[in-house]
Amino acid sequence: MSFMNFFRRSKTISATVVPAPNVQQPEHTVKYIDRNLFVDEGGELQHRKEAPSVNPLETFLHQNFELMGFQEGYSYPDAEFLNGKQKVLRSDFRLSIDRLMDTKRLEIGELNLQLIKIAGISAIIEAQLKERIKQVEIQVHELDTQKILSTEGEGIVSGALHHYRTGFIKGVERYQQEKFFASSTGLFNQ
Repeated sequence: MSFMNFFRRSKTISATVVPAPNVQQPEHTVKYIDRNLFVDEGGELQHRKEAPSVNPLETFLHQNFELMGFQEGYSYPDAEFLNGKQKVLRSDFRLSIDRLMDTKRLEIGELNLQLIKIAGISAIIEAQLKERIKQVEIQVHELDTQKILSTEGEGIVSGALHHYRTGFIKGVERYQQEKFFASSTGLFNQ
């Protein structure tokens, strides 16, 4: 075998070699790591964001009582319904007062705990906490007074009751006008 035959022979062998099946290379996936795990850009204050608390008293007082009264006066033109609904409104008002008073009492408790924790550290901060506790206690007392006044329809709730009554009367008037107009035309009479 000559030297030239050796190269020719290797060419023929290589030409008849069956190619290997395609082996798929595993896809490289890029995994993203949250930056917040390693970087503290805002400090503790950023992580301590609290959801704004909902004041149940403000939620109650910001309802449109006149519109509510109008719709119910038109739908249920009855004096007993009006009296019953006013009782329900006073009850809802007292419930919202109770919820707010609970929140204020919890705040007083937390302030007292803070006062205990910083006792002896700073007289200025102690005085500030004591003053804040007094202010919240005054708020609780005022809320309790409003709760008592609401049983007679007086105090803060009186505005809501008056707006509801005004709307109710307007709703009854509209109902009466439409009823009178419908009966005067004779279209709906049999």
